[in-house]
Amino acid sequence: MDRRLTNSSLVEQIRNILREDIVNLRLAPGEKLNVIALAEHFGVSRTPIRDALQLLVEEGLVIVVPRVGYYVVQLSAEDVREISGIRKMMELYAFNLAMQHLTPEKIEEMYQEALAVKDLPSEKRHPAFEKLDRTFHADIIRFAGNRHLLELSAKIHAYFDLMRNLNVRVEEALEEHLAILRAMRNGDVTEAQKMLEIHLDTVTKAILAIIPDRTGRETGRE
Repeated sequence: MDRRLTNSSLVEQIRNILREDIVNLRLAPGEKLNVIALAEHFGVSRTPIRDALQLLVEEGLVIVVPRVGYYVVQLSAEDVREISGIRKMMELYAFNLAMQHLTPEKIEEMYQEALAVKDLPSEKRHPAFEKLDRTFHADIIRFAGNRHLLELSAKIHAYFDLMRNLNVRVEEALEEHLAILRAMRNGDVTEAQKMLEIHLDTVTKAILAIIPDRTGRETGRE
């Protein structure tokens, strides 16, 4: 039995564990999810496994092929472009609003957290940056103070998490975060928003460089 199970809703727990394994690439994109094997792994019947997988289907992280089975979603280059476009639109809109609510103390806290990650040993920097990156981009949406935007972001947040782990540019992305935060500390909203846009575009290009297109070629290469 998976030791990550606790006493709360069984279906939700299984869903959360599988979600974590998918977005962290422990379950590979395109991998088939065997209901019987998962039931044995979690020490449960097949019903909560199917219910958990259905929740992940609704979230977009799992696809179901009738009479064949369940598979981990495999994002195409087109998916990456479309999801990145939505993310860019939301974050750039939210940024100006967030800057009206973020206090200098909060911005300084965010900056010091980024510096702390930079000072970590290389083997600890990657997981720490993943957490930092998730929090940073979530804060942009959260501090915008727009409830509908927050709800919209939550519906596609799983894709953002998955794409975050496809981006292996930890050192470069961390420096981009620091550049954004320096501009924020200086009260230069225009420069900070420009740096955020560059950061989002660069992340998209890096992911596209490793995502095969429909012909099997990597989109970032000629």
